[in-house]
Amino acid sequence: MKVTTMNVSLPPELIRFVRRKVDSGIYSSASEVVREALRRLALEENGNAAKRERFDRSRVRAAVKGLLRSRKKTILGPDLSLRDLIDEGRA
Repeated sequence: MKVTTMNVSLPPELIRFVRRKVDSGIYSSASEVVREALRRLALEENGNAAKRERFDRSRVRAAVKGLLRSRKKTILGPDLSLRDLIDEGRA
């Protein structure tokens, strides 16, 4: 793998964190710490994309079920559909 040098500015708390990791002996350089952090971020983002999609769909399902339950308790009555609410700009 070709390696390119890149200068990155970090706030003091992250500089201390990186130095502690190197000082602990787990990593031999600050570059190794940053590479590992970026690898983990990439894995997390790739894995979370699928989770977000599932999460969003489950939230939508729960919201629709909640609307259906709540409309029975309102003056709108059980005969009002979600389409009616959308057409009237209430949803």
